[in-house]
Amino acid sequence: MTILESVAMNLEIKKFVGNVDIKPEAQKPYSCKLFKEEACTVKHTFPYSDLQKKHGDLITLKVFGQTIIVVCGYDTIKEVLVKHGESTSAHPATFGFSEYFELTGIAGGSGTIWRNQRKFGHDTLQAIDSGSDDLESRVLGEVSDFLNEIDKMEGRPFDVSRLIKTSHYNIISSLLFGQRFAHEDATLTRLVDLVDEAMDIFPDQGLLNFMEWLKYIPGDPFKVRRRRCLVDEIFKIVQKSIDEHKETLENPKTFDFIYSFLNEQKKRKSNNESLEGFGGKDLVVMGYVLYFTSTPAIHELYWYILYLLHNPDVVVRMRKEIQENVGTDKSVTMADQEKLPYCRAVMYEVLRLSVTVVVPPTHTFSEDLTVNGYTLPKDAWLMAALCTVNLDPKIFPEPEKFKPQRFINENGELFGYEKVYASFSMGPRDCLAKNLGKMEMFLFLTTLVRDYDIENEAGKPLPSLKGMSRGFHVAIPYQVCLKKRD
Repeated sequence: MTILESVAMNLEIKKFVGNVDIKPEAQKPYSCKLFKEEACTVKHTFPYSDLQKKHGDLITLKVFGQTIIVVCGYDTIKEVLVKHGESTSAHPATFGFSEYFELTGIAGGSGTIWRNQRKFGHDTLQAIDSGSDDLESRVLGEVSDFLNEIDKMEGRPFDVSRLIKTSHYNIISSLLFGQRFAHEDATLTRLVDLVDEAMDIFPDQGLLNFMEWLKYIPGDPFKVRRRRCLVDEIFKIVQKSIDEHKETLENPKTFDFIYSFLNEQKKRKSNNESLEGFGGKDLVVMGYVLYFTSTPAIHELYWYILYLLHNPDVVVRMRKEIQENVGTDKSVTMADQEKLPYCRAVMYEVLRLSVTVVVPPTHTFSEDLTVNGYTLPKDAWLMAALCTVNLDPKIFPEPEKFKPQRFINENGELFGYEKVYASFSMGPRDCLAKNLGKMEMFLFLTTLVRDYDIENEAGKPLPSLKGMSRGFHVAIPYQVCLKKRD
C-alpha cells in the first residue's frame, strides 16, 4: 500500500521532533541520456526520498487519526525489520489484508498462522528444489518455451510483457499445481488476465484501509465487488486443482505445494495437532497469494529488457562474457553464476535502479520500540521505504546513473551488491521466493542476451525509462525487436 499515492489529500507529517506541514509531491519527470561508458542517467523522485532528506530516517504520518511510521535508510530499516523483527512482523487488520487475503497465509496472516505457513512455504520450496524436478529445471523448461514464443515473432516489434507474464505464472503453476501449461492454454491465459486486472485495481483501494465503509457506496467506485469476482475465480481454479490432487494423494504424480499442504494437513489431523493455518480455505488463499505476490518478478524482467534496449554496449559486454565462459552449445545454468560476474552486476544494477517495490506491505508494531533515540509506538503502522536504500548516494555513489561496473572490483570480481537485496525487503517477512526470483532473472536474461539481438524498432525513438506507479513502480509499456542470432 502506497499511502502518499493512494490518499489524495494533504497529510499531517511530523518528524519526531517538531511539526511541519508537507504536501505530497507528484513524481517529477526525469530524463535519460546515453553515455558510452556509463549508459543512462535516470532521475527517480519518490515522496519518501524527499521526506527523508528533510526530516531524517524516522517520520510520523497521521492519516485519519492513524499513526504511520515511515522508516527510511538501510541501517534504520534493518534495525526495525531485522533486529526488532519479532515486534514488527505483524500486518494491521485492514481492508487490504482482510477482504482478499482473509487475514491468513503468508501474505495476510500474522502470529501463529503466519509463522506456520511461512515455515511450510520455506520447507516446501526446499523440498521441491532437492527433488529431480528441482526449481532450476522448472525455470529452464520455461526459458526454452519463452524463446520458442519469441521465435514466432520473427524479429518483429512487440510488447514482451504478456509473454513474460505467461512464462512467470507457468513457473508458479508448476510449483502450485505440479503442472505447466502451453502458453496459449485457456487456464493459463485466464489466470494472467485475472491477476492482471486484480493488480490493476489494487492501488486504487488504498483509501479503504482507513474508511472501509466506502466499499458500500453504490456503483462500486472502488471496484471492490469486481475484484471480489476476480479473486473468487482464481479461488475456483485453485480449488479445482486441489480436488484433483485429493483423488491422487496416495499416489502423487509429482511434488508440489498442494500435495505438500494436503500431506501436512493429514499429518496434523492424525497427530491431533492444531490445524490453525492449515484449513481448506487456507490452501485456496495460499494459491492466490503465490500468484498475486510474485508479480514483482514480472516487472523486473520487463525493466531488464528495457534497460538493455537502452544500453547496447552493456549487451555486447554481457554476451562476450557468456560466450567466453559458458559458450553457445549448452544452456546457461545456475552453476555458471561465478563465471559471469558482469552479467550478475547488470542484474543487480537494474534491480537497484528500477525500484519496483517502493514500499512493501504495511506492518504494525506489537510493542513500543526505541530506535535512533525515538519511541515508535505500539499499534502504529510501519512503512519501510525501500526506495531510500536503492537510491542512497552514501551506499551507491551517483545513484541515478546506470552503472553495472559499480559492482565489479579491479580484479573483475563481483562485490558490494548485498544491500541491493533490500529490494526483497528484510527481516522475517522478506520475500519468501527471492531465490526463485533471482534464478528467473539470471537464467532468462543470460539466455536472451546470448542468443538474441535486442533492438528498438527502426525509425522510432527509444521507449521511455520513466516509470509509473500501479501498486509497484513499473515500466511504461514499450515494444522491442528480439532477433535470433545466427
